[in-house]
Amino acid sequence: MFQRLWQAQGGKCALCGKPMPSTRFAVGHATVWKKQRPTFDHIHALARGGPDNESNLQLAHAVCNKRKGRG
Repeated sequence: MFQRLWQAQGGKCALCGKPMPSTRFAVGHATVWKKQRPTFDHIHALARGGPDNESNLQLAHAVCNKRKGRG
């Protein structure tokens, strides 16, 4: 599933549009990896009735996903 989403999005974050590292080894520092790593983001939040399936998922940087959750 990760690879399908990664390819569909061209390796870019669905929320900010910037490139995401594909592996931990693509980033030189653990702190940068923690913020920039790809995470699964529910397009329509589960808490608001969104489905928990692949059609409702996108990849986003961890930091972007966290910001969206606070919004």
